[in-house]
Amino acid sequence: MIGLFTRVFLKNDNRLRKYYDAKRRAKAIKNLKCKIPPYLKDNNFMTELNYKLWVTKGARFKASERCEELDRRSARLVGWLSAYLIILSVLPFCNIPELSLPGNYTAFISVSLSIMILVFSQLEYAMNYTAMAKDYHNCALEVANLYNELRYLKSDSDGKLGDETISKMRKISANYEQTLQKYKNHLPIDYDIFRTDKPEYFNLSWLSVRKIKMRYFMKTKFVNYFFIYGLPVIYAIGVYFYKCRI
Repeated sequence: MIGLFTRVFLKNDNRLRKYYDAKRRAKAIKNLKCKIPPYLKDNNFMTELNYKLWVTKGARFKASERCEELDRRSARLVGWLSAYLIILSVLPFCNIPELSLPGNYTAFISVSLSIMILVFSQLEYAMNYTAMAKDYHNCALEVANLYNELRYLKSDSDGKLGDETISKMRKISANYEQTLQKYKNHLPIDYDIFRTDKPEYFNLSWLSVRKIKMRYFMKTKFVNYFFIYGLPVIYAIGVYFYKCRI
């Protein structure tokens, strides 16, 4: 009896092991398919070119938006720092001991703010975000025109790659390469932030989307928020500890 029970148990155990192994293999294959770029899932040059145009168009529009935001925030930052410098300069004449520091501290902070204003002004001028935003936008528009041409071609040909269709696709592909050569390439964060608009299509989890948006925040907004809101807080903390010390 014991031997019979052991044989039955081992037989069922082998069946269960094979069943769970098959489930794991199926899950692994599914995960690998999800990691394959969408345009490689269909062995078709029209599909691949369509995907490249669509992604490039979206990433360049995002790059234009990023540069426009950086331009606005850079100008705003210089304005706020200038305001802080003026406020700090007139503070000793207002006779407000609760907010005042000794002259040597005030002089150091004033010089520091002046240097910051100079540095950010030079960086803003050197980067020329307005021109970069315009270039990215123009590039996106040109790629969008090629994308629309390919979509019309795909509709007219019903997905059949005849000689005429292939010739037109080659022309679109050549124009696409020429367009890319005319403009500066976008940053990886532009492509990533474009992917967050369609997380299901790119198989992005909620955590991945949050990470990308956090990186975008650090690249475009963190410095602005730190100097605009952080400097007054740091100054207030410094005044508090100085008053407590004396």
